[in-house]
Amino acid sequence: MRAFWDALWAGTHRLTLAEWIQIVSAGGAVAAAVAGAAAARSARRAARTAAQQLPEFQKQVEVSAAQSRAADEQVALAQEALKAATTAVREAARARTDERAPLVVALLEAPQWPPLVDTTRNRMPYGNEARLLDHRSVSQAEPASPARSFLRGGERNQFMWFRTRGVLVNEGTTTARVRLDNEAQFVEGDSPLVRNSSIVVPPAVGMPTKREHLLRPGEMALFEWGAGHTIAEWADACENPEPPNPRGACFFTITVFDPFEHGTFDHIHVVMAGRPIIPVDGSFDEVGLATEESEAAMGVTIFPTRRTYRSDGPRKEPLPWEETYAAWWRQNGRRATEVA
Repeated sequence: MRAFWDALWAGTHRLTLAEWIQIVSAGGAVAAAVAGAAAARSARRAARTAAQQLPEFQKQVEVSAAQSRAADEQVALAQEALKAATTAVREAARARTDERAPLVVALLEAPQWPPLVDTTRNRMPYGNEARLLDHRSVSQAEPASPARSFLRGGERNQFMWFRTRGVLVNEGTTTARVRLDNEAQFVEGDSPLVRNSSIVVPPAVGMPTKREHLLRPGEMALFEWGAGHTIAEWADACENPEPPNPRGACFFTITVFDPFEHGTFDHIHVVMAGRPIIPVDGSFDEVGLATEESEAAMGVTIFPTRRTYRSDGPRKEPLPWEETYAAWWRQNGRRATEVA
């Protein structure tokens, strides 16, 4: 054995530098191969371990997902329960408010025939002008006649308007405060809508610019309403009925308040519409008043009362006639018609 090592040692003295470098490199390669083999074995063991643990991890993920879904469902159920409880509380509060709120019902007569024509007016009154029902406006207007025709141009700019009467009845258990639009007013008199021989004007309260009238439980009040368009606008409604043309309609709103600070206020919306102006037979340039009242088809529509609860805060809802005339307004704009 000693002879082997002596021979090996003696042989190493004869190696050149390049040969030593090759030997060292070979040794490094062997060490790297051994390390790589060890790393590969470790990786295989880790892969086998991971493969064994993967199903457990998948089960844990599935359990977590199920727990998350269950939590989401519980949150949704809680939200629904809260919503239902809130709705129940709100409805209970509304029911208590309704018990104390006035209940005003509106009845309207058919528009008076024939309408009135005012040659000095070409639109609805502005805020600082005499109202339609003012005695000055009524005195300067004259009843329209089917015998008279209107030519295109200046004559069609004359204003034709209707008067109608209505009755308000408070069927609730508390006093109502009632406000009418500018072109309506309470009057004293009688109406075929009710049996009372004479109805008095309810007492007024508030500022002159926002005057309200008190209507006690069981009481009724008589009012007049006036509204119209130019003859040209009435004629346009007849000649261009589609889409529904608001130039053949007049709009009116009655507002009812209760005496409580946190109570209700109601809106009663009314539309008067028809086609009182029609083309004159055999003439392209002339229009005239319908011969018969039935031909004009003037009618009044009272929409269901809209109640707003003060506790709900302000809200904006479209007026009941918005959908009917929406297409025409989109095509022509709201400024193209007078809104009473």
